Amino acid sequence: MKKISFKKKLFFFSFFLFIIFFLVEIFLRITNIEYPIFQKSDPIRGFSLVPNSSGTWRREGEGKIRINSDGLRDIEHQLKKPANTLRIAILGDSFAEARSINLEDTFWFKLKDNLKKCNKFHNGKKIEVINFGVSEYGTTQQYLTLKNNVWKYDPDLILLAFYSGNDVSDNLKGLSTKKYRPYFKFIDNKLVEIDETFLYSKPYKILNSIPGKIFIKISQYSRISQLFREAYVQQYFKKQRNKKNNKFGNQLIINSSNLYNPSGENWSRAWSITENIILLINNEIEKNKKKFILVTLSNPIQVDFDLNKLNNFTKLNNIEDIFYPENRLENFSKKNSINFIQISKRMREIAIKDKVYFHGFNNSKLGEGHWNIEGHDLASKLISNDICNLN
Repeated sequence: MKKISFKKKLFFFSFFLFIIFFLVEIFLRITNIEYPIFQKSDPIRGFSLVPNSSGTWRREGEGKIRINSDGLRDIEHQLKKPANTLRIAILGDSFAEARSINLEDTFWFKLKDNLKKCNKFHNGKKIEVINFGVSEYGTTQQYLTLKNNVWKYDPDLILLAFYSGNDVSDNLKGLSTKKYRPYFKFIDNKLVEIDETFLYSKPYKILNSIPGKIFIKISQYSRISQLFREAYVQQYFKKQRNKKNNKFGNQLIINSSNLYNPSGENWSRAWSITENIILLINNEIEKNKKKFILVTLSNPIQVDFDLNKLNNFTKLNNIEDIFYPENRLENFSKKNSINFIQISKRMREIAIKDKVYFHGFNNSKLGEGHWNIEGHDLASKLISNDICNLN
């Protein structure tokens, strides 16, 4: 009997693997299983969205995602502002990117139609809203987005959608869980310069490496590579949850108490940095002779209609004012003549009256996480109504 050569064995084995991978890929597509990757490395902001990427997000809610050619979770927009058009730019984090729902259900997409009803706002002009929100962005990254990505679209109004649940902690390296992002150096109560040490962090180096870039590119088309990455991500989070006294776990505990009742040097510093960055954003916008509005969103516990849950939460964490972050930013805005909109108190009133959840989804947990469709819809109506009254 003729002996099969090593080369032939290798060929048959490779062919067998190819068939297996091909069948698994087909199975994943038929069963609609996907874990799309929407972020890539960014030398200025740490990470940003992958242009022209698409997929369906199902970790929380379900949203059909399409990132446009300029790396925005939005429809395509021409750079030159059309004649007789009023442009609004949205800065924000995951509440603005809003992967959990379809684009047409987001608060910012609905702003256009809601603001059409306010003649004194648009004065007969066409309204166009452009979304620059990216999941996990802190205020530093939103400022850098404004400086480097927004102005080329020549917006008339910039709206900063501020989520106090993590936006304050995201601005201080000692509190944030994300290490591959830029932070402001804060010396003698002044923002000095951007700390770019994230460029040398392991996660950034992996994302920015040739293999990392190739993997992200392949993952735009291969469900198998998405599955491998998802398994790695879930294993990582499992390890973090199982670790005792890990930073990620502690951060969740810290946020529960210190967000509404900040104490200690780190939180004092985080708030000072945050307020200084907002001033920097305001100054940048004033320099370009545009209009700025700071909008605070809602945290899940603030708008939960279960009053027993709220009472237990405030008692457990010694919280006197559940709206402390919003009230603080409102006072800060008044002091610095910044247009300010707060919607969480009114959302809470409606939630209690109608017994409705504005955060959470059936495939995750109602009353937690990001805004659902109802949350986005109400937020859009409240924001547009307040914008109209500002004019």
